[in-house]
Amino acid sequence: MLPAMQKTPLSADERLAIQRVERLAQESTFFSVLGLDTSAVKDDVERAYRDYVREWHPDRFYSRDAGELMAVIEENFVNVTRAYKTLREDNKRLVYERDLAAKGVAVAPVAPKPEPPPAPGFEVKIDRGPQGPRIATTDGVPRPPPRPAEPPPVARPAPPSAMSKIKAQIAEQLARAAGYYQAGLEDFRAGRFAKAESALYLATRYDPRNPTYIDLFNQAQAKARQQRGATFVSLAQQAEQYQNVRDAMANYRKAIECDPEEGIAYARLAHLVKSHEDDPREAVNLMRRAVNKEPRRPEFRVQLAEMYADLKMEANAVREIQAALEVDPRHRGALEMQKKIRKG
Repeated sequence: MLPAMQKTPLSADERLAIQRVERLAQESTFFSVLGLDTSAVKDDVERAYRDYVREWHPDRFYSRDAGELMAVIEENFVNVTRAYKTLREDNKRLVYERDLAAKGVAVAPVAPKPEPPPAPGFEVKIDRGPQGPRIATTDGVPRPPPRPAEPPPVARPAPPSAMSKIKAQIAEQLARAAGYYQAGLEDFRAGRFAKAESALYLATRYDPRNPTYIDLFNQAQAKARQQRGATFVSLAQQAEQYQNVRDAMANYRKAIECDPEEGIAYARLAHLVKSHEDDPREAVNLMRRAVNKEPRRPEFRVQLAEMYADLKMEANAVREIQAALEVDPRHRGALEMQKKIRKG
């Protein structure tokens, strides 16, 4: 049997890069998320986004062993896309920069358009004769335009204190956590446990001390794992029907990795290992785990007793038969196996 292909785990540098983008999305501006300063033009925004998508699109990591960071990669992509869509459009960017300025975050000022200079003036003479002052004719000599008055200073809001910034960040994180929790709760109630697990994981990341979020995440994770295990068992049983032993064993092994509550995956894999790999020791170990999962299933006890008998471990076989008959005194397989052991 060929070994199952192993997924390549993320490198340390990749993990740090993913966590850095997550941190920037939570604590900094859209400019920082895209690696830009506030003087960046639209072409810079487009280029930065293309570079990010080329390296960090979630589709590139489904074949990797990303573990719990897969949800962060998807969340990062959503945040980077939001930053890109905001900064590439002039109206959205203007509103965003005004919002940053109101919060005391420095934004590169936009130079105002120069006003056209006023037309040249002429010096006017005042004749102060005995009959009183009167306007005389101009001398026709152009005079320089008057110096424009200084514009009144623009009132800027006082920058928020460090404590208020921290409180605002905490409030934003708690709001995000509540949103992810609500989405996860809806998926959980609808039986979409894999989606619930992903959403609730993000909720616990944004609010790691909330016991309600943690408890529901643990429940969703366990149920999602059981669902995955049941899916693998179904695929293995289908493969067995088509006598595809290799795929059946591979899927039973994947089911076992999900730590199923039932013992069927262990029992069927033990049977296939015994029949097709001639490894009675591994078959016995698998069957023991099946019995531990469901100790009151007499057919599992009988199957384990048969394996013990093949290994000349009669005392162990007798013990399993007795345990099977305690559950079902009329179990046909257990009674036949008991007679067989006595005759032997």
